[in-house]
Amino acid sequence: MKKLSAYLISTILIVFMLTACSEGSDRELEKNGSDDTLKEKEVYVVLKTLNTEYFKFIEAGAKAAFEDFNVKGTVIAPSEQTNFMEQINQLEDVLGKNAAGLVLTPSQPDTVIPILEKFQEKNIPVALLDSDVDWEDKLTFIGNDDENSGKLAGEKLASQLEVGDEVAILEGISGTPTSAARTKGAKEALEEAGMKVVASQAADWDRLKATSVMEDILQAHPGIKGVIGVNDEMALGALNASNSKGKEIISIGIDGIIGAVESISEGSLNASVAVKTYDMGYKGVESIVKAMNNESVEKEITTEIDVITEENASEILENLKRILGK
Repeated sequence: MKKLSAYLISTILIVFMLTACSEGSDRELEKNGSDDTLKEKEVYVVLKTLNTEYFKFIEAGAKAAFEDFNVKGTVIAPSEQTNFMEQINQLEDVLGKNAAGLVLTPSQPDTVIPILEKFQEKNIPVALLDSDVDWEDKLTFIGNDDENSGKLAGEKLASQLEVGDEVAILEGISGTPTSAARTKGAKEALEEAGMKVVASQAADWDRLKATSVMEDILQAHPGIKGVIGVNDEMALGALNASNSKGKEIISIGIDGIIGAVESISEGSLNASVAVKTYDMGYKGVESIVKAMNNESVEKEITTEIDVITEENASEILENLKRILGK
């Protein structure tokens, strides 16, 4: 009887130890993100659109990170960046998939909070890019200092002009944080330098609309000497408008897209404040990978800025074309 009792106790101890080891191993696998279930999960990158170079560079950065970190990933976006309900529907679709994490550039930051709460409920980390959201549960926000970009554009334009010269600003989509911040920085820098901002109007980030808006501005204020487009497309549109009117004005953009850098190289566009969106995409995916591996992630990451002029345009242009495979 004593031998049987000893045998049973030994057996129970062995089973307990095996179970504990198994649970410890499972916890370690989960922590390191290396079990088969986690390997099957996918990082989803949902952008505002994919029909502009700005977001194409974010896509390129994200895809490079998928490869470097050996994770499955998908990039999707609405057909137009104004189609915020299409983006909401895409986010709903992602919720139903086996998502390891979400990297998002929100079309309308305030409208996405309810859907982001659902990601939080499912313990899916969310990294925000480009446009921040007032939502405390985000993993991180990775973006450009838009007000500083506007400030640098304003300072660059003012350095080419005289005190008292009239200037204009072409804004993006009204009410969007990116447009508001860039416009604020540009206007403050111009006024501080003694420029007269006689017009500041929305052109919705669009080159054709910017051409039309700038033509109207030039009609109302024929003495304008310079303009800032708070993205390159609008700066190039302003340049088209001034050329059609037979006027020479200094035009400066923000973003550093290939068309703008080519124009700078040719001596047409004066300058562009380059936003490193490739880095945004890469760092967005990297932050999700870190979260999967229980590594710390900074709550806010600001990308670097370059001011592109005729002196450095050729070198930058070569690098941009390489990234997009052109």
